[in-house]
Amino acid sequence: MFEKLKRFGRNFTQTTPFILSNTVIFIPYLLFLGLTDSHNWLTILPFTLFYAFRMTGLFLVNSLRFGLDSYTLLMIALLIGGAGSLLGILGVFYFPLFYFSSVLLGLSAAWLVPANTTVNFHEKTQGFINMDGKKYLFAAIWLFLLYQAIELPAPTQIAASFTIYTLFYVMAYHTVSHYPRYELDFKDIKRNLVATRELVLFLIFFGLLFLLRNARLLFDERLFDLAIYGFLLLFILFVFVLGHQKKEWKLPSWLNLFTFLNGMLGNFLFLFSSFYVGILYGLEKLSIFMYLPYAAGLIAAKIVGPWILKRLTWSPLAMQLLGLSSSLLVLLIPNGFAIGVFLLSFWHVVTGSWLNKEYYQTDTAIPMDRRIVVKYTTQNKGSVIHQFLLMTLLFVLAKEMGEPIHLLLITLNHESVPIESVQLLILAKWINVGLLLSGLVTVYHLWKKAKKNEIGRAHV
Repeated sequence: MFEKLKRFGRNFTQTTPFILSNTVIFIPYLLFLGLTDSHNWLTILPFTLFYAFRMTGLFLVNSLRFGLDSYTLLMIALLIGGAGSLLGILGVFYFPLFYFSSVLLGLSAAWLVPANTTVNFHEKTQGFINMDGKKYLFAAIWLFLLYQAIELPAPTQIAASFTIYTLFYVMAYHTVSHYPRYELDFKDIKRNLVATRELVLFLIFFGLLFLLRNARLLFDERLFDLAIYGFLLLFILFVFVLGHQKKEWKLPSWLNLFTFLNGMLGNFLFLFSSFYVGILYGLEKLSIFMYLPYAAGLIAAKIVGPWILKRLTWSPLAMQLLGLSSSLLVLLIPNGFAIGVFLLSFWHVVTGSWLNKEYYQTDTAIPMDRRIVVKYTTQNKGSVIHQFLLMTLLFVLAKEMGEPIHLLLITLNHESVPIESVQLLILAKWINVGLLLSGLVTVYHLWKKAKKNEIGRAHV
């Protein structure tokens, strides 16, 4: 009887790495966002610190060449995430502790997902799968409990949610520490190498994101202008460096671009969609027009996505490009935005999973243990670049339409705006879709060109 209860409890415990990997990006995001007050930058700091470290944390770990393997990185992410959650509980009683909590949870969110994905691939090749089908029911129970905690009124919401998250981190650490082919050894970590380029990239991206988020939440036009003009300078430099380093890429151009675009699509899907729905339909419609189709697409992708790619006779890449392109076109149909969000969410998740496998299995000079980290780093670059491109586009459109920047900042924070300003978001949607479609077409042409080159070399 005791052994049955132990196995039953272990089923709950072993789902926690999966739960954290799928929630650590947005649960702390929502909790820290709930602390913000547009009149006091000290209340905004936990959210902006979490967001900036979450988006740039992989650049930081790439710049500090500690020689970390993915398992050690995963364990570090679990340790600091647990500490961050615990500090989040204590922050209810002493607010400055939220600053440390947000930094630790931001880094944990940045590192945990790619490290956990890599470790799962390693284990699967050896015949061990921690998260099998029967455990999804146990994960659903945990997620329901977490949802109930998030629905509580503040400050009970913060304390309850971070308590559950602390338990998740403790159980996940225990679970991963008992994986059969790994052991943690901090003695192997090297300490003497720093990659200057990646460190500079981290500092610049972190600084610009920090400025942009503070500007939006504080309605500060000067900070917003500084972030936009800073990004434009960085973007020009980025294009210049990219042109010179293309010959040094260790992966095919189409794969690099597709990964970069998937990051852009993810930012468009979550960030722009929330703006668009909040302004056109109202904040009360966000759950119906955005969050529900987004979650439904994610779940459907996990269940039937791999099956679709296997069953169809088309190339998996061509099928994904077609699916993503058609999803973007549906977003342009009047009253079709919610359907488009579902479809884009579905194909975005399918593409992300396919890219994980493609990076892990591809024949490249990149060490196998680092390939998923490289994938997520490229994807994060796409997400960050798209965020600034989107804000720059809205900035330019607002200027062209004669709208003040203060009105744009109000729009980005879902405040009430005149009906004329809705046109700004509609026009931005069409330009965004056009840009992303152009990128997908370019991926297809680069892929076809690579295939022809492979065939040509095979006949030589």
